[in-house]
Amino acid sequence: MGRRSAIALAALLAAVILGTAPAGAATKAKYKNKIGFDLVTKIASPTSLASPPGFKSLVFATTRQGKVRVIDGGRLLPRPALDISKRVNHRWFEQGLLGLAFSPDFAKTGRYYVHYTATNGDIKVVEYRVDPKKDPTVTLPASGRTLMRIPEMSERGNHNGGELAFLGKYLYIAIGDGNDPGDQLNLAQNLDSLRGKILRIDPDPAEIAGMAYSIPPDNPFVGKPGRDEIFAYGFRNPHSFDFYRPKGGETHMVISDVGQARVEELNYLPFKNAFGANFGWKMYEGQLPYDCGDELCPGGGTPAPVTPLVWPVLTYPHTKGCAIIGGPVVEDPSLTKIDGRILYGDFCYNRVRTALPDTSWIENDKFIGTYMPPGKDQHPALNGFGEDGWGRVYALSNFGEIYRLSQRAVRIGKPVKPAKPGKKPGKKKPGGKKTDKKDS
Repeated sequence: MGRRSAIALAALLAAVILGTAPAGAATKAKYKNKIGFDLVTKIASPTSLASPPGFKSLVFATTRQGKVRVIDGGRLLPRPALDISKRVNHRWFEQGLLGLAFSPDFAKTGRYYVHYTATNGDIKVVEYRVDPKKDPTVTLPASGRTLMRIPEMSERGNHNGGELAFLGKYLYIAIGDGNDPGDQLNLAQNLDSLRGKILRIDPDPAEIAGMAYSIPPDNPFVGKPGRDEIFAYGFRNPHSFDFYRPKGGETHMVISDVGQARVEELNYLPFKNAFGANFGWKMYEGQLPYDCGDELCPGGGTPAPVTPLVWPVLTYPHTKGCAIIGGPVVEDPSLTKIDGRILYGDFCYNRVRTALPDTSWIENDKFIGTYMPPGKDQHPALNGFGEDGWGRVYALSNFGEIYRLSQRAVRIGKPVKPAKPGKKPGKKKPGGKKTDKKDS
């Protein structure tokens, strides 16, 4: 081996050992995973989204105005699966067609359920059916069967909740306190009212005449004072909730409750602990005592709790938002960056965050690395999240956009370009600055 070859080999070995690249070699670019929002389609004010069991390629999305639209393989079908716009009141922002859930036996029975505010302002939960063998995207005429009607409590028509979800054969229904500000009638704590609650029913008709649904026999208030439909209470406006079962673990619940004027809250707890639990409104807003004042609480302050309370595991003030929009615990295997984390955002602020589930106090809470594309006034007016049959996660903007969350590798830093052959390094001026022809 010649002397020059030996010197070159020694330099190369030194570069490998010291981790530096020899002159003329390019440094490999580095990448990290980021979450993005891919536009799927656009419909009028989407409020909820889900896939029917047995039909993973289909995605049903509700609109505030009263339609159920269908996305098939990423393509929006021209005909809605359901149009009840003439029966739906969406005059106020918190009204409209708000929730959708499919029966676990949908592939056999074609049954699904919607939650909406009727033209008179009442909340209605109604069952509809399709023929899954012929066309699961067409609702059968005259198949509507009203399960539940809950009277309007305020002319503003707000605090209606909206979320519907099945766990096993039972249907869970989120209902807000119905009057603002301050739940003046204290309905959330009143066990004789269905307002300010999450309800639990069996959608099959009861044997008792006139009952359009059955009461699960193990519901927490069966045989006790209070309405038998109540599963949990003490909510202001439980906009969304989700069930999550970690691998090898027990079922948990994620519940988002919109605050009054100071605090937004997120709850995460074992399902068994939510059973019959009091979540604190209107004694507390988040973890702060709610002082309703003489105007809203004549003759005294906020009523004291008579049962132990469930405390939120995450809160944030109204300097960072106005209405929490909680999402699922992500179970999409393609979203490795946020898999197993709670997804949540806010209607007023252009931010989406994730939190590592914790039943005490969530410390691991972070911005996911990107914003939803802004709509009017530079915020997306996040209405909700949803999941399809593959567990892929979607975000819904009140301005009409439906986005699917995706993960992509993004290059960080700039790779070092190799020096051009024959190019001489610039000379140094006194003080260390390099010079080239431009500086001379």
